[in-house]
Amino acid sequence: MRIIFIPGLDEDISIFDQIHPHLAGEKVFVDNWRLLSDLPEENLTVKDYAQYLIDRFSITQSDVVIGHSMGGWIALQIKQLTGCKVVQIASWTNPKKKITIPLPRFLMYWIAKKGFGFNDVTLKILVWIYYKNKPSAKIFSAIFNRTRHGDLKVFVKQLKIVFNPLKQPLTASPDLRIHALYDHLVKYPDEPFVTVPGDHFSLCTYPDSVYKPITHLLETLQQ
Repeated sequence: MRIIFIPGLDEDISIFDQIHPHLAGEKVFVDNWRLLSDLPEENLTVKDYAQYLIDRFSITQSDVVIGHSMGGWIALQIKQLTGCKVVQIASWTNPKKKITIPLPRFLMYWIAKKGFGFNDVTLKILVWIYYKNKPSAKIFSAIFNRTRHGDLKVFVKQLKIVFNPLKQPLTASPDLRIHALYDHLVKYPDEPFVTVPGDHFSLCTYPDSVYKPITHLLETLQQ
């Protein structure tokens, strides 16, 4: 069984370091930062990127795709196109569940591309509001700093995958939803899900609570 891991917005493949060693099977890790540099930015949607990943990694219905946050949204579109199995961690099927930014999309993309707001003051404010005295504070800070020093054009492409609307709504559903009740970035789903402690980064701070239900799903699929 092949397992494909897709990180979330701003993240790299290290986001899965605490859970993937506990999952048996051939593993493929998607590097969004590198792969998105190959795609045009104009009118980019999650469907475009999902199809690109399907073609690049020859994804079929026999694969299992595990996505965190944005990665779970991408994984769901891959299932829509291939019928593969999907595990969503701190992700969404209803776009209204993700964090909203009170700006027109074109303005949000322009600000992000210019790098406005990527500074120490913004980081300290965000950590104080959402992650003060929490183990996930270091994880969020590392992701924030990686982005501020990374390719902002690729960051904007990731934003477009998250926020650009689809012409047709998704009808696929994940095979497993894993979510923390205190996730400040993505609200927990209305559908049944496995509740885990922590916040948006439970897969790093409480990995055993995340990988155990995935292990159970993989064992079920192999029967």
